[in-house]
Amino acid sequence: MQLDILLFLQSIRTNSIQIIAEIFSLFEEIAIPLVIIMILLWCVSRKKAFAAVTALLSALIVSQSLKAIFKVERPFQRYPHLIEGKRLSTATGYSFPSGHSTTSGAFYSSLIVTIWKKWATVICLIPIVLVPLSRLVLGVHWPFDVAIGTIIGLASGFILTPLMLRLYDERRPFLVFTFIFGLLTSIAGAVIAILLSITEIDKIAFEDLMSTLAITGGAMLGFYLERKFVSSAPENGSMGMKITRFVLGLVSTALVAMIIHIIPAPAEFTSFTTYFGLGIWCICLYPLLAVRLHLMEKE
Repeated sequence: MQLDILLFLQSIRTNSIQIIAEIFSLFEEIAIPLVIIMILLWCVSRKKAFAAVTALLSALIVSQSLKAIFKVERPFQRYPHLIEGKRLSTATGYSFPSGHSTTSGAFYSSLIVTIWKKWATVICLIPIVLVPLSRLVLGVHWPFDVAIGTIIGLASGFILTPLMLRLYDERRPFLVFTFIFGLLTSIAGAVIAILLSITEIDKIAFEDLMSTLAITGGAMLGFYLERKFVSSAPENGSMGMKITRFVLGLVSTALVAMIIHIIPAPAEFTSFTTYFGLGIWCICLYPLLAVRLHLMEKE
């Protein structure tokens, strides 16, 4: 049944349909969610950013853990003579569940909850529906992959987001949660990075999980440190000021990533330190810099 669905989609996949599928596939990939998160972090509301980041990363940890457990082959790998996969550079790791579908479900449903406007709901429903479909059209996932990935994402977005919004208002529980969650995911990511570099464990199964654990650890510890020592207020300031600190943030984040990459280290450690470092930088260190430069006010 799953193969029949994919064969049908392959039979109607024209160049135009493929281009549209690739465009909607981009709505999950790192650039668009990252830019929106940066806007929330630096220009709108740290509370909303925290809720969205936690829902997204929690869903991805669940999804990528399942990938490592079940190790399901992708359609174009199992049936190379029948299924032609496209955008294979985005088809990392195993097939089940779909990481793209998980991300679109978690991230955009979290935006629905945090923004809670009719226009936002309509806009966010588009990638929630079309990103999973695009992965089927591109031949990189089974229908069951995208269905379960979407369910995981929606459950995280709609359940965790309101919980995290309430948690943010309780300073002490917030600090305890972010410190423990950040510490545990950082340790788990570091352990996997070490195992990947010195043993023969399955890189396909664990590389993406390691990266997600690393950025989760950096992000959660970043939220802990920022709330404890900085307490920035991104919602304050003129539009011109917000645009300035957003552009400066993008440039500085790119520079930080470049600096980390040139530090000599095994590839696994470079990946871990890059994602961990970006989490810390975007959520804590850059807001601290912006406050010191009077680009952002404190609460």
